[in-house]
Amino acid sequence: MCSDRAKEAAGRAASRLVRDGMLIGLGTGSTAHWFIVAVGEAVRGGLRVQAVASSEASAALATEVGIELVDLDRRGLDLAVDGADLVDPQLRLVKGGGGAHVREKVVARAARRFVVVADPSKLVPELHGPVPVEILRFGVDATLAALEACGAPFSLRLDAGGMPRVSDSGNLLGDGQFDVIPDPEDLARRLDAVPGLVGHGLFLGMAGLVLVGDDAGGVREVVAARTLQSWRQ
Repeated sequence: MCSDRAKEAAGRAASRLVRDGMLIGLGTGSTAHWFIVAVGEAVRGGLRVQAVASSEASAALATEVGIELVDLDRRGLDLAVDGADLVDPQLRLVKGGGGAHVREKVVARAARRFVVVADPSKLVPELHGPVPVEILRFGVDATLAALEACGAPFSLRLDAGGMPRVSDSGNLLGDGQFDVIPDPEDLARRLDAVPGLVGHGLFLGMAGLVLVGDDAGGVREVVAARTLQSWRQ
C-alpha cells in the first residue's frame, strides 16, 4: 500500500503542467484530489484558469480551493488530469472505483492532453477486474445478463444498507469481475454494444503520460511501452 505522500507527489507534479489561461479538466479520487489542491494554491498565487469537474465531489473541492468552474462546451479542454485504478504498459486504464468513470471519460476525451497521476501500486502488466460499469435503471437485470455474456459475472454495487449505489447522474453502478483482460479493445467493443450500459471503466488510447509518485516524494514519467515485455523487465 502506497502512502498519501506518493499520491500527493504525483498530483502536485501534474499541477506544474497547468499554464495561465488554460481550461482544464479535474479528475476524481484520492490522487486527483492533490492535483486540485495544488492548482487551487496556484490560483491563489495569481494563476488564471477555468476548470470542468468530473464529479460533484471534485466540484466541491475545486470551489473550496478557489478554482473557477465552468460547463464543458464545444471548446474542449487544454488539459485533463485524473487518477486510475490500473495502468498497463500501453497506458490503457481501468477507472471508476469511485463511480465517476462516465463523467471522467467525457472530460478526458474532451481534452487535447490527458495525463494520469498514480502511485506505483496502480501499474500492472495486464488489466484485470473489477471493471466498473454505469447502467440505466430500466431493464437492469436484462442489461446485467447481456454484460455477463462478455465473459465475467457482473453485479450492482450496494451501500451499507443494501441499497444500490448510484452515480452523480443517478444511474446504477456495478462491476464486472474479470480475472485477466487479454484484449481490452475487444472487451470495450463488446461492452459498448450492450443496450442499457451508459459507460464502462476501460479508458483505451486516451492517456499520453502517467506521472507516478513514490513514498519519498519523487515522481517519474511513464509513457507507453513499445511492447508488453519492456514493461515487465
